[in-house]
Amino acid sequence: MDEVIKELTNMPSVKWFGITILEPSTVLTNLMIAIACFYAYRNLKKKKLNVTKTQRYISYFFLFMGFATIIGGVLGHAFLYVTGLYGKIPGWYISMTGVALFERAAITHGRPYMNRKVGQYFSILNYLEIITFMTLSLVNLNFIYVEAHAFYGLFIVVFCFEFFVYLKSKDPSFRYLLIATGFGILAALFHAFRLGINKWFNYNDVSHLAMTAAILFYYHAALRIKVYQNHSDRELAI
Repeated sequence: MDEVIKELTNMPSVKWFGITILEPSTVLTNLMIAIACFYAYRNLKKKKLNVTKTQRYISYFFLFMGFATIIGGVLGHAFLYVTGLYGKIPGWYISMTGVALFERAAITHGRPYMNRKVGQYFSILNYLEIITFMTLSLVNLNFIYVEAHAFYGLFIVVFCFEFFVYLKSKDPSFRYLLIATGFGILAALFHAFRLGINKWFNYNDVSHLAMTAAILFYYHAALRIKVYQNHSDRELAI
């Protein structure tokens, strides 16, 4: 934590109305992700594609990610000199909750095609996993656990469950989810290897551009997802 605080003076900053804003480009790209998320949530609700449990979990994913990126941009970047690393925790926790909700959507979507006990196992694991990663991120104050949770949740659970559903049903949403996953992997690589343009538009910002594209393709997947109608959401819920 001390090492991060020492780096604050090297971070790009601007002053608006006498208030110092750290990493302004990162704040703006966070807001860009949030706008994409709220756009997706609003449109899904408007089109009444938030009725089934699977659809509701997906729409809540967008809602939570929208709030996470706003809070993360403000507390975790713009005013990091005030909040310290603990200011990053709210954004981290809300984003992890959003990812966990998307996982639950994929699990619920896939359960009609698998053994009931297998579905129950993954539903329970969904709770244990988020508790574990939240605890580790708080104790160690390290973003690596948020990244690990996102990698596990989006690239393993969501992708694999939706691929399984596609093999069983040829669900048209999978093509868009596949593209979204590709942009998500790009975002992770930009961040992991710190591939940025300069200090004013760093690896966070480039990663956020790819994340915005991923959100939009996840939204298009949500528009096309087919929910198995022969099982009620109540029967599949835990």
